[in-house]
Amino acid sequence: MTRGYGFTYLPIDCGGLIRNVAIYNSYELWQTDKDFIKTGENIVLPTTHTLFQMNTLRYFPKGHKNCYGLPLQDAYMKFLFRAGFYYGNYDCLSKPPSFRLGIDGNIWADVTTSMSEEMIYYELLYITKKSRVSVCLIRTMDSDVPFISSLEAYYIYDAYNWMDNTTALYLHGRINYGANTSVK
Repeated sequence: MTRGYGFTYLPIDCGGLIRNVAIYNSYELWQTDKDFIKTGENIVLPTTHTLFQMNTLRYFPKGHKNCYGLPLQDAYMKFLFRAGFYYGNYDCLSKPPSFRLGIDGNIWADVTTSMSEEMIYYELLYITKKSRVSVCLIRTMDSDVPFISSLEAYYIYDAYNWMDNTTALYLHGRINYGANTSVK
């Protein structure tokens, strides 16, 4: 969804070839990443995952740093950023890589992927400095090739009012206290 010139809600299926619609609690139109990055290569995984955005990925065999440019609504707005990773042994090497995730020139997370069937997510609540946000995958070892399966940006309206422009909140963990089912 957009207001003005940039997005307030931007779910991206990294490596996806067509825009997809997912219906969870509401209608969601997942964009392909072709308009947000010019580097890397797309691949469709040989296995079918229940979340369609995890069936594709974009990997970056060249370069030290590869960045997505996200055109968001405006500067100084709070956004929840969520990056998803599902290795799926796409390269047939059985060696899940490790690399860094950055946002606007700052380190967001050290990403460690695995052979597990579980997706790995990194979340960050961040106040944008400009209307265009840079989310980068940064190679830390020559033998490891960074990849990404999904990237999401959601405007957070009127939440965490005590945050200032120099604060970011990183999700350390999420605990289910009594729900009957798991929530992802």
